[in-house]
Amino acid sequence: MENEILEMKDRLTALRVRLDNIEGEQHKFDKQIVEMRADLHYIKVSQDTLNANLSRFLWIVGGGFIAAAVGFIIKGGLSVGQ
Repeated sequence: MENEILEMKDRLTALRVRLDNIEGEQHKFDKQIVEMRADLHYIKVSQDTLNANLSRFLWIVGGGFIAAAVGFIIKGGLSVGQ
């Protein structure tokens, strides 16, 4: 009977050690998730900035093409047979 009690105490101690290890790993995973979310937020903000700058650039390039076409027409580039 006493052996069984000692054996159960040993098992309980081993289970407590395993539980402590698992809780430590869980805490580590929670910290990693928080870091990943922060990184993801930074990436989203950077992507939004990149999209805004790219949109601005495309408007400038498109406006340049339109200005060039209007200038070509004003200089008589479309006149035929003169």
